[in-house]
Amino acid sequence: MGDDMRTFGVVLALLTAAAPSAIILAHADPAAHGESAPAPRADAHAHTPAPTKMHQTFDIIRKDDKIGANVVDIDRTADSTTVKNKTDISVKLMYVEVYRYQHNCSETWKNGQLAAFKSQTDDNGTKHVVEIAPSTTPDKVTLIVDGKKSEEPKSIAPASLWSKDLVTRTELFDPADGKRISVKVKDLGEETLTIQGVKHQTHHYQLSAKPPGDFDRDLWFEGDELVRMKMLGSDHSLIVSDLAK
Repeated sequence: MGDDMRTFGVVLALLTAAAPSAIILAHADPAAHGESAPAPRADAHAHTPAPTKMHQTFDIIRKDDKIGANVVDIDRTADSTTVKNKTDISVKLMYVEVYRYQHNCSETWKNGQLAAFKSQTDDNGTKHVVEIAPSTTPDKVTLIVDGKKSEEPKSIAPASLWSKDLVTRTELFDPADGKRISVKVKDLGEETLTIQGVKHQTHHYQLSAKPPGDFDRDLWFEGDELVRMKMLGSDHSLIVSDLAK
């Protein structure tokens, strides 16, 4: 049970970026793909065509077992987008729950810039509250993590990765615990995926942390819609988050 317990924390980073130091990337052979510059940055709300409202459910799978789900609701208007993200994970051994993770997050974007953010996370009893508030400095925002405030660039964004635009952002923070994140992006090109019997024409990106290992993962987007996220846990078990509906 001890080895399994050490691996549960890596699941948290699937869509909420929690416990990033426990993650090791699961990716294609880099030698098979030349590294290229990330796609040009675009307004997170200017991708067309895009549904006005979108409801996504992701199954979180480890060792062929579903251990949780992530639900994302996206609501777009002419100049703003609201995203609500809920992750619920429960890991059981011999019918006994040995790990529990709950994350609720709401973010609002206006004209491609983060206007409001708040998250509440319970990581197996360790709780965090993260919030973005206006700053008295015009080019800054206030990042509040468990009551502690810091001034950050106005361009800062949560690493929630619901939009392809967030992959190319350079100023990121962990939506679960507020830690700053720095990543390098590799564009691995177009790929056809079959997920739960449905074919998806996707674009594959590989995120590597600086320093290595802190935030490594592979992402597949169909247009601007995330359909798969994949990584290896600290025990090298494969963890996959697949679009269910």
